[in-house]
Amino acid sequence: MPKIYVKKAFTLQHEGEKHEFAVGNHDVPAAIAAHWFVKAHTGEEPATGNEAEQSELAEQRAALESAAQFLEGRAEQLQQLQDQLAQRQQAIAEREQAADQRDAELAKREAAVIEREQAAEKAAADAAKAAKSSK
Repeated sequence: MPKIYVKKAFTLQHEGEKHEFAVGNHDVPAAIAAHWFVKAHTGEEPATGNEAEQSELAEQRAALESAAQFLEGRAEQLQQLQDQLAQRQQAIAEREQAADQRDAELAKREAAVIEREQAAEKAAADAAKAAKSSK
């Protein structure tokens, strides 16, 4: 007697007899195994639980490895961006320091100009006073 694996439960009317088949393995006469309706509901027996679990674990492992590679690539991109940011922050700090130095130099020059203007005004006032007193 041939052995068949029923993928989907069905009922077969064959030679005046009613045969009910549940999902699973069945030993049947050759005439029933060869019937077109039986063939439509039978197939390969699925892998045992252990093999199925191994297959599922292998798929999950492959998915995790793919995700890990993706994350490693993203981590490298992030590190590059952080390096670029640090370089830009350093450049900005250097520019700010140079601007502060220019501001300090300009403040000194401005103070010197004001001092010279005040000295010139004082000298002009002293000269005018001296000219009045000599008359």
